[in-house]
Amino acid sequence: MAASVLFACGLNGTKLPTLIHISEESNVDGGFLISSILCQRLRISNVGTLLVCLQHGYQHYTKAGMRLGYDCNVFVGKTLSVLDPLTDIARDFPVSNWLISGDTNIADVLLQEIKKQIMGTNFSVRTHNTIIIDNLAILYNLGASKEDVQMFFNDLVHLTKQMDNLSLITKMSNSDIFCVEDSNISKCSSVHVNVLNLKSGLFHEVDGKLLIKRCQDENDDDKCDWNVTAKEVLYKVNERNIKIYNPGEIGIKA
Repeated sequence: MAASVLFACGLNGTKLPTLIHISEESNVDGGFLISSILCQRLRISNVGTLLVCLQHGYQHYTKAGMRLGYDCNVFVGKTLSVLDPLTDIARDFPVSNWLISGDTNIADVLLQEIKKQIMGTNFSVRTHNTIIIDNLAILYNLGASKEDVQMFFNDLVHLTKQMDNLSLITKMSNSDIFCVEDSNISKCSSVHVNVLNLKSGLFHEVDGKLLIKRCQDENDDDKCDWNVTAKEVLYKVNERNIKIYNPGEIGIKA
């Protein structure tokens, strides 16, 4: 299933680190990490999860969940809440609440919806809550500026400081293109997972490489290099599981 990749990333505990960021290099798909984390959160009792679907619609995650052995629909309205702006726009066009004008941008509207959900009664009774945003870069396509997205992230970080039982997980695609913006976000994170291509090219047994950096002290705002551990693993996404290898284990150079 997905246990091996979560163990490799140090994300298999009941309570996750406060800030987790996934950087996705061009031409690689790190969506399996979002599906794996979602699977793990839903299997823990009395843990709330808010899934914000920007890259993929909610139906994508229901299908991915079935392959990993869980059914999202069982948890919706209980420990799982979903915000799916693009699906809502397609269904309700042109009167969708997400279609805004004037000085308000999509990032501001999304932030208010996230706060409304996470401060609601469904999440207030949980022992721990997690916000999962599957691709911050999509906000650029929806009209948000780079400054808007950075402020959106900063406001969510502030929210995690207000609520000591809240974790935030973000992913950004094309991190080698949005390198400055991705770096600003990753430097704030307790755990940073970089999804990379293999330098040696395509290989049948492996899809890519994970570079995992973890800050040993979440209260260290500077995230100094001496306080960060790093490791590399190789991964292969199969139909119903994800396999993890150490570099060189099967004759592959990272």
